[in-house]
Amino acid sequence: MNLSDTARMAPLAADDPRSQNPQLEDLVNFVGYRPNALLTMARKPGVLPAVLGLVQTTLRGDGLIEPGLRFLLAAEACRGARCTYSAVHVVHAAQHAGVGWVQLDALPDHRRSGHFNARERAALGIASAGATLPVADAGPAFEAARPHFSDDELIEIVSIVALFGWFNRWNSLMRSTLEPVPAEALHHVGWLSRMMEETRP
Repeated sequence: MNLSDTARMAPLAADDPRSQNPQLEDLVNFVGYRPNALLTMARKPGVLPAVLGLVQTTLRGDGLIEPGLRFLLAAEACRGARCTYSAVHVVHAAQHAGVGWVQLDALPDHRRSGHFNARERAALGIASAGATLPVADAGPAFEAARPHFSDDELIEIVSIVALFGWFNRWNSLMRSTLEPVPAEALHHVGWLSRMMEETRP
């Protein structure tokens, strides 16, 4: 589904000086397209570099949590928030980061699925708890995660979930236009396609 007819604001053109950013170019080289949401954020001076800095720090930069799990956490945070644009984007990016389509498709059943190990299930429990507001009772999720993660690793997990709280709200409010490249994920991940249909404007 193309959401261009429902977007509340057009993104800046790629050659607009406000959308020029080295970190954005690095992201484009990673995912293969220019995210419309970021080109819309660029309308407010300072927002794009701040958001891209958080993306680099929490999701794509050096860290204690393995990259594949970081993207799974982001996908679960978007799935739980039911933000289709963000979910499609992060699932597409997760596949680029080495997470297989089969595991991404099994994400709704991560508590029981054999496609996830105990460490992944524990981390995803925190992402599930933090995906909506008010936040679900996260106490049991943290207790389940502590045998697998240090305090510093738990901070990384929460940072990723919190970052996608920003994206989920931005994209749901703005009805960001879904680009053709990440939309490929809809052909591989069933829950994404169902979410698209259920949240169709």
